[in-house]
Amino acid sequence: MAQRAAPPRVLRPAEGGAGAEAALPSEESFTSVVTAVRWATTAVSLLLFSTGIRNPADAVVAAGVLAYSLWRTVRPIKVAVAGPATAMGVVAEMAVMLTAVVATDYWNSFFVLGMVTAVCVAAFAGGIAFALPVAGASVLVVALPYHLAGGNLSRPGLTIQWAGLLLLVAIVADYARRITLTKSAETSAFIGRLHQLSEANSLLLKLHQVATTLPMSLDLNETLDSSVARLRELLEPDVVVVLVRDERGTWSAVRCSGAQLPDRLEQADLPPLLSAACAERSPRLVTPLGHGLAEGLAATSGSGLYAPLWARQELVGLVALEHHSPTAFDVPQAAVLEAFLEQMAVSLDNARWFSRIGTLAVEEERSRIARDLHDRVGQSLALVGFELDRATKSRSEEDLRRQIQALRGTVRSVVSELRETLYDLRTDVSEEHDLGAALTEYLDRVGRRSELDVSLRIQAGHRWPLTVEREILRIAQESVTNAERHARARSLEVLWRTEPGRALLRVKDDGAGLPDERRPDGYGLIGMKERADAIGATLSIVSAPGQGTEIRVELRR
Repeated sequence: MAQRAAPPRVLRPAEGGAGAEAALPSEESFTSVVTAVRWATTAVSLLLFSTGIRNPADAVVAAGVLAYSLWRTVRPIKVAVAGPATAMGVVAEMAVMLTAVVATDYWNSFFVLGMVTAVCVAAFAGGIAFALPVAGASVLVVALPYHLAGGNLSRPGLTIQWAGLLLLVAIVADYARRITLTKSAETSAFIGRLHQLSEANSLLLKLHQVATTLPMSLDLNETLDSSVARLRELLEPDVVVVLVRDERGTWSAVRCSGAQLPDRLEQADLPPLLSAACAERSPRLVTPLGHGLAEGLAATSGSGLYAPLWARQELVGLVALEHHSPTAFDVPQAAVLEAFLEQMAVSLDNARWFSRIGTLAVEEERSRIARDLHDRVGQSLALVGFELDRATKSRSEEDLRRQIQALRGTVRSVVSELRETLYDLRTDVSEEHDLGAALTEYLDRVGRRSELDVSLRIQAGHRWPLTVEREILRIAQESVTNAERHARARSLEVLWRTEPGRALLRVKDDGAGLPDERRPDGYGLIGMKERADAIGATLSIVSAPGQGTEIRVELRR
């Protein structure tokens, strides 16, 4: 049993999803910067204070600023997303620092640098639109009492200096915020892609584990054998029956072990338990088995599981498992069978369709060979029959000898023609033998056996899949055969040119051309069109009575 893969972790948007919230930076992205700015300004302020203490009140302010800085280090302001709590934090920051500045001689205060921290917090929380009002309000709160109460109306220099500094801090902090947001978004997108790859990896692992339990062959018998062996391994039944339904609704017992059933059954002939399973979507558990409607497929069976096989929303088969013990099968074992049904149904249906496709391909090739033999040999054999009829009516020995001599030449010609036909049918492409080599070999024989002046140009620097090259070879053979047998042509030109993404086959003769009204099946045109359609190629025919025929097959990727 394959080990069950661990379920993939569900990724929330905050963990790196691609949503809008995932593009926002975390608190730590700004907290460290704000803390560094706070302690840098506090350290400078305390250093200035220590070099020029003016009165005891300044010491109280310094202690308050230091205590506030310590508190905000432990309980920083939330700046990742602007909101009421952040706005209140910025207002508190402004109130503390502006109180310290106003209480210690305004612009001449030792603690004036503390205003920078409030502007930084505002810029990180809401950008330049939030930082500018904070900077402007701070300047007004300090400048108005400084100029009006202190009599400094004629000395605007310090106000302009600090206003410019706070404006510059707001701009730089906003720029830093934008860079941080961009990097955070890039990191979030990378984590999102990484998570998607992780989920894809987990899904591929699960698919691999399921695939290891599936029949790998497209052969119907191998698929059935593998499925039955798997059922025996999982459930250990005494009776295993697999029925397959055809297009007419008839059932075939393709596998039957431990019970006796006819090879073919009509719907009305199905045993009651199997007939009832046709209307189900899940396995049907019947225990204990007895008489009447609950009679098992084997007389000794005590419990049974009867399940439909659905593929493409169609009932394609039935599975019956029985055991001699009435307690052998239960609900958990029915669940095990249900988990296996879908993959078994799909595998069985694939194998059936593959078998049908192979049969159709064989029939198509048989029809082509029969058509080629009829076109090439049929008329000659008919001529042999006419000659034999004439020979039997000969009145003299001399006349009979002459008829037999002519008949011998005709038979020799038929044998030679049949040999050439078989050679043409055997001409094919392979991994080692490309289309250019196959065309060369084929046209060499055409030139030797006919009076056609054959020329071949090959400009092939790129190979196409074998299935494509095979169909193009058959179209070329059909085109050449038409020119050789029907067109009364004197010369024939064949071109095969390939390049990456494009290919062209051109067969041109100088014969009689096609009539204006072509028979639907004449000259193999329908067959060539079908072959071109099968490989996604475009077939075009240019012809007019007395002006020859040009057939082009173009391929594009």
